[in-house]
Amino acid sequence: IIKDTCILFVITIIAGCMLGFVYSITKDKIAAKQEETTELAYKQVMKGSDTFKADYSPLVASSSKLLKNNYGKNGIEITNALGAYKDNKLTGYVIEVTDKDGFGGEIELIVGIDLQKEIKGVEILSISETVGLGMNAKNASFRNQYLNKKVDSFTVTKTGKQEDNEIDSLTGATITSKAMTNGVNGALDFYDLLVKKGGSSHE
Repeated sequence: IIKDTCILFVITIIAGCMLGFVYSITKDKIAAKQEETTELAYKQVMKGSDTFKADYSPLVASSSKLLKNNYGKNGIEITNALGAYKDNKLTGYVIEVTDKDGFGGEIELIVGIDLQKEIKGVEILSISETVGLGMNAKNASFRNQYLNKKVDSFTVTKTGKQEDNEIDSLTGATITSKAMTNGVNGALDFYDLLVKKGGSSHE
């Protein structure tokens, strides 16, 4: 028993060291790839913008206390916000949001909003919903419902949208549809905070 235990211990140590070594040589590449993916998403939600900058971290950190609207049972979290620029001129904002009420867990998305408060793009960074149902939130046909709309907030409907602020629910995935919409609504509310705090076109 002692011999087998020692062998197992040695194997565990070796495996742990190998995993640590592999992680150490790949973590930078993984981080770079994630950064590249995020940068691409920025450019998708604010097409035409060439740089993304400005530090709104203090406002992001306090957003949980400042955003007062109803975002579902577990709510949302604003994780990042940047100004979008073209030729050094502010064109809008990209706002990263995590909604915590997805059917399969958290949904991370990026929302692009221009200076007229129109939504220019919605991209999903991370989602783990049911294949064939909630995962259809990744489809452009669903995400495009938010685009070029100038509203204070959206609502989800299962009877067919009739107003600009209505979003057709995904078939069999109302929870996912509401989670996505809560995330977009949170971005819209955070946009108002940015403008109120001085992060506007006068920047």
